[in-house]
Amino acid sequence: MQVLLDSDKNFYKANLHCHSTDSDGKLTKEEIKAEFKKRGYSIVAFTDHEHVLDNSHLDDEDFLAITSCEIAVKEVPTASTLVNQSMKVTHLNFYALDRHNCITPCYSSVYDHFKNPMIEDKIRFTEEYQREYSSKGINEIIETAKKSGFIVSYNHPIWSNENATDYLNYDGLFAVEIYNHSCNVHGINSHSINVFDDMLRAGKRVYCTMCDDCHFGEPLDSPDSDAFGGWVMINAERLQYDVIMNALLKGEFYASTGPTIKSLIRCGEKVIIETSPATQIAYSTGGRRCAALNAKVGETVSRAEFTVDKNDRYFRISVKDKNGNFAYTQGYEVI
Repeated sequence: MQVLLDSDKNFYKANLHCHSTDSDGKLTKEEIKAEFKKRGYSIVAFTDHEHVLDNSHLDDEDFLAITSCEIAVKEVPTASTLVNQSMKVTHLNFYALDRHNCITPCYSSVYDHFKNPMIEDKIRFTEEYQREYSSKGINEIIETAKKSGFIVSYNHPIWSNENATDYLNYDGLFAVEIYNHSCNVHGINSHSINVFDDMLRAGKRVYCTMCDDCHFGEPLDSPDSDAFGGWVMINAERLQYDVIMNALLKGEFYASTGPTIKSLIRCGEKVIIETSPATQIAYSTGGRRCAALNAKVGETVSRAEFTVDKNDRYFRISVKDKNGNFAYTQGYEVI
């Protein structure tokens, strides 16, 4: 028996994409922590633009701040994506495996125009880095970040105007962001499960996340708020930095905009999932073979069992609730 998501461990709710007043967000990190804790979150990655800071002073027994940042690589480095709407850009999140690793990899002052002057003296980097928008240039950035002790996720590909001819050339990614709540509330269809499948079918060992990318430009109770819309649930024994990062590295988490996954077990040719009430639980693969358990009208389902075939290459399971929200497991290789 292979336990993929373990009901005997804890599930910690995490937002892995967030901006504070240290870049272009409207709330301080302390305010963000308070608001997310109110809503049951245990973890926030403060991915402020272009620089990494040590945020461990925010940690307590119920909350963990992941040391992280978001960087951009643009076709035209000095052009604004808000002005040049057709320009391609790659956005990457760096997550530090060591909470005190706050030397920003691949730092470029050309891009760091969002920084708060109050934290400028805290920014640490080894040297200016010349970023190149090309698969070669982006792969060098990913590799440099990994050698510097970070794992790297690929953000909002639809907003970035990128497609399979771009992202299938990127190597060494930890994860791909398949839902971005900020994009969604601003009218961009950011549901990118097809990007995840593209990568898995190309043989890339990558995980999926759902994130907010919140900047807090609207009231938190507004339908236009870009917070609290996408998250991951990290399956770990305790809320400790190295334990949480190890769970992320091993793919021991799922992504959601609503539904809960309680457990996921593989027993030989069978895979069994238990969930919150759902209207559909679906089994997808690396090929055309698939299956789904659909609830009858007015009813729900919360447990499904599927058969794994040796030709599936990989499988992943999605859960849809009555509100149209989704949860996604990782893609699991069929061995």
